[in-house]
Amino acid sequence: MVDLQSLSALAERTVSMTTRAGADRCDVVAADTNAISVDLEKGSVKQANIFSDPGVGVRAFVKGASGFAVCTGLDEAAVSRAAAMAVSLARAGTPDKDFKDLPVARQVTTLPGLYEPKVAEIGPDEVVVMVIEMSDIAGDHKKVTSSNASAAVSVCQVALANSNGFSSAQRMTSVDLVVEAVARDGEAMFSGYDGCSGRRLEQGAIERVSGVARDQAVKGLVQTKLETGDYAIIMDPLAAGFVLGNAIGGGLNADSVQRGRSFLAGKLGETVGSPGVSIYDDPTIEWASGSTSFDGEGTPAARSVLVDKGRLASYLYDSYTAGKESRGSTGNSSRGGSVWSYRHPPSISTTNLVVSPGDSSFDEMVRETRSGAYVRATFDYPNLATGEFSGLMMESYVIRDGELGPAIRQSTMGIGIVEMLSRVDMVGKTPRDYFGVQTPPFRISSARIAGSG
Repeated sequence: MVDLQSLSALAERTVSMTTRAGADRCDVVAADTNAISVDLEKGSVKQANIFSDPGVGVRAFVKGASGFAVCTGLDEAAVSRAAAMAVSLARAGTPDKDFKDLPVARQVTTLPGLYEPKVAEIGPDEVVVMVIEMSDIAGDHKKVTSSNASAAVSVCQVALANSNGFSSAQRMTSVDLVVEAVARDGEAMFSGYDGCSGRRLEQGAIERVSGVARDQAVKGLVQTKLETGDYAIIMDPLAAGFVLGNAIGGGLNADSVQRGRSFLAGKLGETVGSPGVSIYDDPTIEWASGSTSFDGEGTPAARSVLVDKGRLASYLYDSYTAGKESRGSTGNSSRGGSVWSYRHPPSISTTNLVVSPGDSSFDEMVRETRSGAYVRATFDYPNLATGEFSGLMMESYVIRDGELGPAIRQSTMGIGIVEMLSRVDMVGKTPRDYFGVQTPPFRISSARIAGSG
């Protein structure tokens, strides 16, 4: 891989090329990424990839209009052609008076917990061993009939420079594990799922996620039906992470808000959750998958409070949307999440979304629930225009008289996202990280369940 100093120098030279070609403003990302991924299905490796992707992305502005071009590889002549193409595209665009400026140069502190040398040393054979071990653990029960596992590791070196004098670079690693187990007993069948992601491989992670998937699959073989009605719902971090990552990450996107396409448009300062709900975005969390020293435009990493004790406190801004409101960026310009990419212009995204823990244990939430459901997994998306959510309850269990019961068959839950957050009456103590969201379990006092009973 190319060293960071060389990437930084290339990014800075490309900024000079782009401004000489006629750009009013520009930014350049130079990246070099190596990645290995392996997918195993039913005991056999279905797919294995080794991916090396060096390249440069150039974004140029002329009278506010933007043009973007990429160069695969780091050849300077090819980079120069990409710079000229970006300027040509910007000149052909419609001038945009809403564009104010790119971030000014500020000192960046390199955060700890972005790069783990042991991850950088992992080779293809070791990734294959990881997925085999995951599959073996997940399948270690007589009722588990199949197990699938995936693992991906990557090393990313990236340099960013802009025409306002910003220049910085960082090195990042990432690890992603996913495992699914399928259990059968007669006509009953149930799937268990778990996974984790971060910038290093946490000790015991393989055993933990594989064991959880296996145990959930077997546990779900005892099943019942649920009558349609209104029930209290305990959201597991797995379910909550998927729903909130999309609802909050998408709903607070300032571009969508300014275009009137978000259910949270016009609600700044208003109550959108119960007093027990506080949510923030934090790119500085050590070893978390979305952590970064600076965002995709060069704004230094900083925590942003989004929902403060139920009150909507901020949207997610990049430099463009912030300029439209004459305010500062929140540092939410993204170049692709845990692994940066030069192949696309930046877009607004969360880094690490965090739901503040409460003071309830999971067992306390169950005991305090007379009639309800524990929803461990759902992978349906909320409607970001209306805020409505309807999701299949994929790994869910009935709660009756304070006790966790059998798995629920063929049911869906429906509730508005603002209603969901406003009806949170218990928040758990222990968070887990799924889909870039660190959240504890929490209880919703009432939501509609369409059952099959």
